[in-house]
Amino acid sequence: MHGNRERGTGILNNELYIGRQVWNRLRYVKDPGTGKRISRLNPETEWVITEGPDLRIIDDALWDQGRSRQGALTSKNTDVPVRDRRRPKFLFSELMHCGGCGAGFSKISKDSFGCSAARNKGPAVCTNRARIRREDLDSAVLNALEHHLMDPQAVAIFCQEYTTERNRLQAQANAGRAGLETELRQVSADHRKRVDAIIAGVPADQVKDRMIELDGRRKALERALASAPAPDPVRFHPGMAKTYRDRVGQLIRGLSAPAGAEDAKDALRALVETVVLVPVTAEDGAPRLAIDLHGALAGLLCLATGRPLRQAPAARHAKAPAEAGDGDIDFIEETVLVAGTGFEPVTFRL
Repeated sequence: MHGNRERGTGILNNELYIGRQVWNRLRYVKDPGTGKRISRLNPETEWVITEGPDLRIIDDALWDQGRSRQGALTSKNTDVPVRDRRRPKFLFSELMHCGGCGAGFSKISKDSFGCSAARNKGPAVCTNRARIRREDLDSAVLNALEHHLMDPQAVAIFCQEYTTERNRLQAQANAGRAGLETELRQVSADHRKRVDAIIAGVPADQVKDRMIELDGRRKALERALASAPAPDPVRFHPGMAKTYRDRVGQLIRGLSAPAGAEDAKDALRALVETVVLVPVTAEDGAPRLAIDLHGALAGLLCLATGRPLRQAPAARHAKAPAEAGDGDIDFIEETVLVAGTGFEPVTFRL
């Protein structure tokens, strides 16, 4: 019903109802971690809007009235805005998974989490009956986010490997560009020769067809060169580890602030791909849980480089694809594709 106002999704945002078709509102990229397509919002300047009066079913006044009410809508018995109804109740809700069966971890008592499958489906599905206190989990994960997932030595290795790979890709691009430039010079020279031949007295009809062909090829090469990527300098530096730790520390402190706690929670969740709770046996024989924290590389790099953070998949209020803030997000995703999701600082065993 409500959908997303910016993306035009949901019944209340469907502009077909007022006779307007919008094309190219979204573009799609492949998530490097899951291989799934993810939509990104294009700038409004790139939208193609076509009026279709025959499609209209409501007038502009009713449309405007509905849009104006959306931001003020609240759930029936609370003052929580509609956009906040699906906020995760706990800091790492929906990000926790059982290391035994892969099922989700959910609240099983006042202050503890446990494997949902083990408790709802029995030992035939999962035998992981260990539990973990919410305070212990939050403390351990936040400590790892702040002190371990951006280790300076690991970041230095990342920067070196990233630079090497970017240089390799850039060399390939430059080689292709050099070939286009060489051909353009040759085509332009051939075209000039034929112009000179006409000036020298050669009948124009003898060189006309070849000149048209060369001119077409010249224009095609110029378009190809104009769209070819320019050399892109490496943007990461090992010093970003300190920047990352400082910003994570600010976010952690923001969790207890009177205002902005929810924003801090969303930002911290964006740094986490998943929290895997693995059943192990303690020295005294008692079952316990080890925590495998898988950091979201894109989120970690965004925070370390001062770019806007996108929300983790489970934190998106309407479970819609991630929003596009600007070109920075695409750059980070490109970096993830270059670096690969197996980059070592992303995973840490607590």
